[in-house]
Amino acid sequence: MGSSKEEVARIREALNSVIDLSDLSRREIERRLARQGSGMDLNRLLGGRFELKLFQVLDVLGVLDIHPLEFFRLVFKEPEKRNPLLDRMQALFASVRPPPAARPPAGRPAERDLEELRRRVDQLAQLVEQLRARFM
Repeated sequence: MGSSKEEVARIREALNSVIDLSDLSRREIERRLARQGSGMDLNRLLGGRFELKLFQVLDVLGVLDIHPLEFFRLVFKEPEKRNPLLDRMQALFASVRPPPAARPPAGRPAERDLEELRRRVDQLAQLVEQLRARFM
């Protein structure tokens, strides 16, 4: 991984791309964030005019209905070797981890939505790779 500033810049670029690919305008995303009590100026946030905070990324992803894990997997490569500390933490928290959510039955509208999301994630992955190639 690069420096933390470079990584934050990659996150900012990927978030900008996700927003551009979504069906929501920046103004609509800002409205929804304001209703949740998380108002922010997306143009300033994505333009790098102030420091990007994790809660801001999570709030925007929430409005777009994108799970943070999916987003961060697009931005960062999986490590070749797992850190042993994470294995210990996983064992520690295994007993309190909530069970996985039930999946909707096949053929329901949620399945079509999932296919659309997968298509968009693929598009985003291509954009992220293009950005990665340009900045690395």
